[in-house]
Amino acid sequence: MEEEKVLLNATLCFLVRNSKVLLGFKTKKIGKDCWNGYGGGIEEGEIPKQSALRELKEKTGMVALPESLEKAAIVDFHNTKSDGSTLFVEYMFI
Repeated sequence: MEEEKVLLNATLCFLVRNSKVLLGFKTKKIGKDCWNGYGGGIEEGEIPKQSALRELKEKTGMVALPESLEKAAIVDFHNTKSDGSTLFVEYMFI
């Protein structure tokens, strides 16, 4: 069985083009079988905006300009893992 990934700090980026939000369909891991924005964990030494730019490029191939990202919110989650334990997670939405 694959070990569960635990993200304590992550970014999520919603792409907007012509007033429409562009989403990706998750095929594995966190959010499997759901539509969502693009993002992932913040690596050591990164600030949230750098993480969002890196994740966007890794997952879509798109290179966005830093000034094109706008911080929308900081959201705190309390997640329950498959073993029943809970953890507190903070996600930065950009």
